[in-house]
Amino acid sequence: MNLRFLGTSAGELYPGIWCRCRRCESARRLGGRNLRQSASALVDGNTLIDFPPEIVSQGWKWGVDFSALTTLLITHSHADHFLPYLLRWRARPDVLSEDPPPVKSAPRFTPLPTLHVYGNAAVEARLRAELGGDPSWCDVEFTRVQAFLPFRAGDLTVTPVAANHDLGREEAFNFVVEGRGATIFYGLDSDFPLPETWEAFTAHRFDLMIFEATFGLGDGRNHMNFARLRHTAGRIRESNLIREGGTLVASHFSPHHCPDHEQCEQLLRPHGVGAAYDGMEWASQADNANATSPAKSLS
Repeated sequence: MNLRFLGTSAGELYPGIWCRCRRCESARRLGGRNLRQSASALVDGNTLIDFPPEIVSQGWKWGVDFSALTTLLITHSHADHFLPYLLRWRARPDVLSEDPPPVKSAPRFTPLPTLHVYGNAAVEARLRAELGGDPSWCDVEFTRVQAFLPFRAGDLTVTPVAANHDLGREEAFNFVVEGRGATIFYGLDSDFPLPETWEAFTAHRFDLMIFEATFGLGDGRNHMNFARLRHTAGRIRESNLIREGGTLVASHFSPHHCPDHEQCEQLLRPHGVGAAYDGMEWASQADNANATSPAKSLS
């Protein structure tokens, strides 16, 4: 299994789009891994986790072939994780053609596989509102999922687990993804894992676990900070949830609570946690010959 981080920022972006504080200005000056777009990740080239506003530029930058996508896993309906407008451009004319005729207009002419979108009720409502109630005219099919009930998505088995985020307002999900002999956990947006989610972890041993670090050196709630992330990492290792050679990685960094990338690495590395950056790749041991593993890049 292969995973690429297309974006690793919290919602305000890193640096913040409207901000000139010392951290945002430092990120602009330093560039490189300090420049982060909204969080999303691509698994095995055909499964996308979250669909943020910058997804097109992320795809251009990291060489994503969106026409190959078959699966879209949505954690929750917040706009930095799901902006369905771009799915309108999957609409097509009655007759597909590799050579668009001059008398017809359409967003696309080439055939595409059906895009299977999985999410909660709020995600479904946003999707249907954007696509006129029926997503099928864009070759999109939506499935509402439930926490802790696994489903098949192509070659992958996906188990949504309850995220500790916006409780009482929306049923946000994190995802356990299994395939090709590897198991990963994608844990954005969520504060410290809920008891039922910890229980679900015990059914697995993970090759990669991704948690968030939004509040960094601060102490906000509804998202994780470095202190709770360190505690989470310690409990995971004590519970033997990570396989030998497995990797813990932080993502979803806010510029106003998290220092620059190098400092984040220095703060997290002693606790066995890596700091993700836009474009970083991870590959399971079976795929290491074809991709760079963060286990290596974090050593």
